[in-house]
Amino acid sequence: MKNKLVTFYSIFVGVSVISMWVFILCSQSIPEGKIELSFHLFSEFLMAIMCIISGFLLIKRNKLGKLLNSIALGMVLYSVLNAAGYYGQKCELPMFIMFLLLFIATSFALTIALISYTKNE
Repeated sequence: MKNKLVTFYSIFVGVSVISMWVFILCSQSIPEGKIELSFHLFSEFLMAIMCIISGFLLIKRNKLGKLLNSIALGMVLYSVLNAAGYYGQKCELPMFIMFLLLFIATSFALTIALISYTKNE
């Protein structure tokens, strides 16, 4: 049951990140420079795609899914902690709190995943 939660959490995060960036890029001006934005988007989309692919690999019980999912969730941890700092600096409290909650949720998901992955090997 816990593994299914981690699996679906990973897929949900991946789809949410892609959806969020599509919405932002279509509706807002971005304060970052083009080079900075390009690198930022590359890392965000890479993270999202890894979350989605690893989630589907876990559904298919592919062993590569465990490794990719651990890496993907680690990328999510970094991303949401970085975003919390960004919005905290801008004094945008709702976004700051949302990213801190995502950091906590992802920390739990990664911990559950790593414990269950090591027990099953």
